[in-house]
Amino acid sequence: MKSKAILLPAYQGNIIRALRSLEMKEIEIKPPAQDEVLLEITAAVCNPSDLAFIQGGYNVRKPLPAIPGFEGAGVVIEAGKSTDAQALTGKRVSFFSQSKDGGTWSHHITVKADDCIEIRDEISDEQAACLSVNPFTAYAMIEQVKQDGSKAIIQNAAAGQIGYFIRTLAAINNIEVINIVRKEEQEEALKAEGNKYVLCNKSENFTEELAILSHELCATSAFDASGGELSGHILKAMPKYATLYLYGALAGRTLSEIPALDIIFMNKIIRGFNVNEWKDEIGKAEFKMVSEHIQDLIANGTIKTRIQGKFQMKDVGAALMQYIRNMSGGKVLLMPDKL
Repeated sequence: MKSKAILLPAYQGNIIRALRSLEMKEIEIKPPAQDEVLLEITAAVCNPSDLAFIQGGYNVRKPLPAIPGFEGAGVVIEAGKSTDAQALTGKRVSFFSQSKDGGTWSHHITVKADDCIEIRDEISDEQAACLSVNPFTAYAMIEQVKQDGSKAIIQNAAAGQIGYFIRTLAAINNIEVINIVRKEEQEEALKAEGNKYVLCNKSENFTEELAILSHELCATSAFDASGGELSGHILKAMPKYATLYLYGALAGRTLSEIPALDIIFMNKIIRGFNVNEWKDEIGKAEFKMVSEHIQDLIANGTIKTRIQGKFQMKDVGAALMQYIRNMSGGKVLLMPDKL
């Protein structure tokens, strides 16, 4: 089957060169295997992982030329012979796939049936495209906090989409959140929204204020999207028996400023957090229940992904430049059809 897709000819460390190298081309789409489905894409997302991928800095590398994009939404137009695949025939789905054979920045894609989430009619294609990663990540993090018994949590990149989801779900569970942002205007915006604890990591007394708050609120869990030296500053500010969960690397640097004595004598821990591993751990049945719960929250307006722009796929360069300039402003979507 012939289709069209955005192709990356080579990994480029320079993001501008990487963007300029992307081009729309005709491709061949393979038919679905027994446990796969063929999707017609309705919307695809630009995520930080996609930027890292086209620069060659992500943990997934595909044979070149490669189709970027891991997350999106579509309609199943053909299914393999397995029961799970056949059950999705004609269904609207959200999906996340790291297949080496395709990517979401395409008009069509073949993916595993297990990578798909059937979407309710009341949820738009735009919201469905953003469903498979951030809402589940935030949900899983809050479940981890409840398991840890933490009374409060610290999160950086708090102005972003996961930050918003975490605040919303934490409030439902009566968990306090200390929000860390990197710009004064973000600090002002979050405070104007009614968030009590917001700190800018550029402020002169940031580390002292964070330490005071984290001890007062007993914030023994932190979720770190950045890495770099901020990871060490957060861990040092936390009380004894604290755990910092690293789930992103927006800073693009190795962890630093880690307080070695705190780890030795205060039993502080640094752990990785990966939503795909969490999904495997809880199993299909529980994941389906979580999916229904999250779709309830979207359908009744409790949570919603902010979308700052929609672009045709042929305008991918402009789409990614807008996203890079304002990643905390909401998601940018790539649409295969005219808006």
